[in-house]
Amino acid sequence: MKTLILGVGSSILTDDSVGLVVAGKLGERLAGRDDVDVGVNEEAGFSLLEESLGYDRLVIVDSILTGREPGTVMRLDLDDLGGTIHSNSPHGANLATVMALGRQQDMDVPDEVVIYAIEVVDVLTFGEELTPALAARVGAIVDEIAGEIFPEQSDSTGEQGS
Repeated sequence: MKTLILGVGSSILTDDSVGLVVAGKLGERLAGRDDVDVGVNEEAGFSLLEESLGYDRLVIVDSILTGREPGTVMRLDLDDLGGTIHSNSPHGANLATVMALGRQQDMDVPDEVVIYAIEVVDVLTFGEELTPALAARVGAIVDEIAGEIFPEQSDSTGEQGS
């Protein structure tokens, strides 16, 4: 199964970059596998559709702000998102909408789409560093996501398996 892990967010809005940071760490952890590609996307909207074409599984890593403990990882699927589109911008279409449109057009979209939403503290302040509460949890977040996506890759210490 060919998998694309895609970190989504903004590199200039503090915790909104957590998806980019975690994807980068996942890329390091999973380096050398020929069944996974890792990338980042700061555009969202229809660019997510284009990037995901030809993959069997798409794993999105992004931020969410719901009031939970910083670093809490929530696993979602497309049904959890609902559909949205704003006709004034291609960035206004969420992942569920762009995947549905791709399927309607018989495009080679992934059969499986998983979203890992990471609870954050601040997505409004300009800055290139995660808030301390979130930064302290990055290693554990990477371990959790890697263990779920590729359980054979990780052992109980979070290190790469042999």
